[in-house]
Amino acid sequence: MPRNPSGEFITRKNAEVNKPIFLYVIYNWDGASNNLYYTNHKTNITYNGQVYTKFPGTHEAIGENTTGEIDTVRFTLGNATRVIGYYLENYEWRGKKVSIIQVFADKLDDASANITDTYYIDSYSTTKEGATFILTSKFDILNVVLPARRYSRNYCGWKFKSTECGYSGAETECNKTLARCRILSNSERFGGFPSIPSKRMVLG
Repeated sequence: MPRNPSGEFITRKNAEVNKPIFLYVIYNWDGASNNLYYTNHKTNITYNGQVYTKFPGTHEAIGENTTGEIDTVRFTLGNATRVIGYYLENYEWRGKKVSIIQVFADKLDDASANITDTYYIDSYSTTKEGATFILTSKFDILNVVLPARRYSRNYCGWKFKSTECGYSGAETECNKTLARCRILSNSERFGGFPSIPSKRMVLG
């Protein structure tokens, strides 16, 4: 969507001091309406009543095309603690909404003193050092999300007891792992991809 920063914001943004702080929000990361709030600032930041946790993250400079719309942005989060890698292996993040918020340190008490750019995760890849996301301003193409399935080594994409799952026993829950599928003697219907290498995962 077109961005319309004020002249004052642009002047302050380009100043040598008081550079904007970047805040990142990843919405509904676990499919249960919970959000992740990060900042690449040197300390945790509280803005508009929300705490943004210090976390290693960077993104490309945000540019605009000839119509004033954002194209794509490459966004990276550190994975040294393996937290992000765990999230990506166990939850589907493609299509998740992401906001990149710019705010000045001396304006943290003003909820309107920011520029917020909103994107959707189009694809991502992980290594032991970090996770890199390709963000786009629009995600749906003719209201169809592609690819239709996720590709994960340890996570089953089937709904428990669905036709694809095929399990019809007495158990009432499944954590969607291959280990659980084996306990239920249903591993031949496991909906994951165990052959995917464990050290790198690429979606896109």
